[in-house]
Amino acid sequence: MLNREIELKEYLSKRLKRVSYPLIFFTVILLLFTTLQNFVLTFYWYPWMMIGVVLAIPIINKFIQYSNEREIEYYLVIFIIFSILSQIFYIFKIGYSLDITFFYTPISYLILGYYLFNKKINYSTKKVIFLCIVFFIISTLFKIALGNYYYSHNFNTYLDLGLFQIIQVSSVFLFFKTIYSEKDNIVYKILNQNLIKKFILSVSKASYGMFFIQHLLILYYIRLQLMGLSLTGTENMIIILILIPIVFLISWILTAIMGKIPILKEFSGYH
Repeated sequence: MLNREIELKEYLSKRLKRVSYPLIFFTVILLLFTTLQNFVLTFYWYPWMMIGVVLAIPIINKFIQYSNEREIEYYLVIFIIFSILSQIFYIFKIGYSLDITFFYTPISYLILGYYLFNKKINYSTKKVIFLCIVFFIISTLFKIALGNYYYSHNFNTYLDLGLFQIIQVSSVFLFFKTIYSEKDNIVYKILNQNLIKKFILSVSKASYGMFFIQHLLILYYIRLQLMGLSLTGTENMIIILILIPIVFLISWILTAIMGKIPILKEFSGYH
């Protein structure tokens, strides 16, 4: 989506429809659902963030087009530094006047993805894959080990801009980039099988719509909890583990079906 020519009117007309129509459609459904169930909830930050990203891309694209690798690295270094600073300021309750929100934003992930995609890494495929797995596991375990302290002290944010999230997403991105760049490895051969490739592509197209449907399904589960379903912590965890694949499959199937129905296609989030 970056480093290409963008015709502003055509781009906004196409992209804003893709993110705003599903948001409006599912918001109406959500309002009807919560009204009938006598409690009110709304969608979280994700769709609103997507609208912001869509609006920002033409501007960020110009920065990418006229920047060299060093200048992009400069931006990303500030992004990481500000991510760390924001957490330090919050944890130690340090007042500050420095406005860090310009760099500390989800759009930075788009720039990070562009940089990692185009960056040539002078390590062997096996070494890159190994390091990606190690960094992902370490960052994940570090988050889990900190437990409630981690969340209560805002090491991550509701926009997932914390340092460990940056490490996680970078590791996952580079892992799959490396896998797909070397076509003789076993993982690539598995993922490149026709059926699996079609499934991955379909899930990718359905991901935006899946967000809304899984949100509605989770709300229904919360409603059951509010109706007096009494569960222990262990029972609740087991149910959640069972629900994860079920919610994933249901939301994917419903989004894909809606995407095939002409009257619902623009509202489905399947693109």
